[in-house]
Amino acid sequence: MRVALILTFLMISASLAGCLGEEQPDYTGFEGCTEDETQCEVELPQENETQEEGEPPPTDVVFASPNGVELRMALYLPESVGPHPVIMWIHGGGWLQGDRLIGPNHATQQIVSVGLWAVFSVEYRLSSEAIWPAQLDDLKTALDCIKDNAELYNRDAQTIVAWGSSAGGHLASMLAVTPEANITAAIDWFGPTNLNEMNDTAVTGLLGCDPHGNETECANQTMSASPALQTDHQTVPMLIMHGTDDESVPFNQSTMLHDALVTSNWYVPVEGGVHSTHPWQEGFIVDIVRQFLENVTQNTVVNQTIIVDAGPLPGTWEGELLPNVQAAARPAEGDWGMWRLWDYLDSEWDNTSTEQDWVLIQFAATDCGHCWNGAEMMSELHAQYHENVTFFSFIINFSWSDSTLDEIAAFQDETNFFGCNNDNSNCMDRPGEPHNWTYVDDRQLYWFSAFHMQGTPSYAIIAPNGIVEWHSVQSENSISDALNELFPEEVGS
Repeated sequence: MRVALILTFLMISASLAGCLGEEQPDYTGFEGCTEDETQCEVELPQENETQEEGEPPPTDVVFASPNGVELRMALYLPESVGPHPVIMWIHGGGWLQGDRLIGPNHATQQIVSVGLWAVFSVEYRLSSEAIWPAQLDDLKTALDCIKDNAELYNRDAQTIVAWGSSAGGHLASMLAVTPEANITAAIDWFGPTNLNEMNDTAVTGLLGCDPHGNETECANQTMSASPALQTDHQTVPMLIMHGTDDESVPFNQSTMLHDALVTSNWYVPVEGGVHSTHPWQEGFIVDIVRQFLENVTQNTVVNQTIIVDAGPLPGTWEGELLPNVQAAARPAEGDWGMWRLWDYLDSEWDNTSTEQDWVLIQFAATDCGHCWNGAEMMSELHAQYHENVTFFSFIINFSWSDSTLDEIAAFQDETNFFGCNNDNSNCMDRPGEPHNWTYVDDRQLYWFSAFHMQGTPSYAIIAPNGIVEWHSVQSENSISDALNELFPEEVGS
């Protein structure tokens, strides 16, 4: 329960808070590795979750305490001279969770950074604290506070756009169809719009009853909380955006709202978009919002449908688009320096050109017996495929090993250094030829973890446009078979 506290609407500051060696080495202490296995399993270090969270901005106020539930409003203000029009951001979370704080890469923050709009991110009572229509009442109170204190914050109270995602998108839509809210426009990102068509416990929690039951009172609740059933000629202009692959709120929820509207709106199906995560921070998505807001300020919103492609999901599994992989790295017989994988990739590659190399990433350890033996195979694969594929070896440390940069370089170049192969061998004696490709320092297991790898050696093959084509965790094929399938003409060359 939010702490009860009644404050006047003043500016305040707040601070919130595998491993088989050629000579059958001793496997004592090797993690998940037996003589019958072909890979060493790696126990990843325990780390805190890295979910993006926002810090409270300098202006963070309590705007209401209905029934003792403290509701706050975070103000994200541009540095440019105002008065600025206002975006009232409404968080999602199934009406069950969430708060006002916004992460630095959030779409609203990208809008604020341009300097033309201010963002007031508001809280409302969650369904565990009050049922519908308490949430709408809270947002009306927030709007009153914004309007009453516009001069204090140098805001343009004549232009207020309600914008929310998921449950927040539903609430923004409700404000759009509520004339007494007196907003200028609304942006609905993948929010429910017809609760009769939603079979979700979160909806039951919001309404305080089962919308699929027979009670007349619940039918009234459902009707009053369904913006698609309340549109009329007083509905303000709307921007509706929804991913076609949304797994939480069906895409047709936005279609129903769009079909019901008789006032100006932009309808934006995002092909391949999913709920909440992708592609809702991408520049092309924010650009559509920015263009809509510009039309709002000029009073030029007219009906249009804009179909966009979300593009591949960001990530490291097959079919996903790699992030900006960077680390310290060393070319063969060279020096350690900063390295970026995307310097070797081309996001515009469309499978029509054979000039751009593919990329093979190997995860290995200089103390892993399987990697020691597999070094010869890697030399052979590089000799066979180097005209089509750029090789990179990411070198990790097990929890019990302590490979140094000197040891990694010696393993790479096959030079004199005793300590490889579980400290049993001189690096110059490893099988295969010197590795004439770049080695990457991943001893802290950052990229090993990001790629979901489970042991060494393990591999991923990346298309020239940065899409993961093949991942050893997801395939039963060997790396040799995978390369053979991609480049059959190179077999026997």
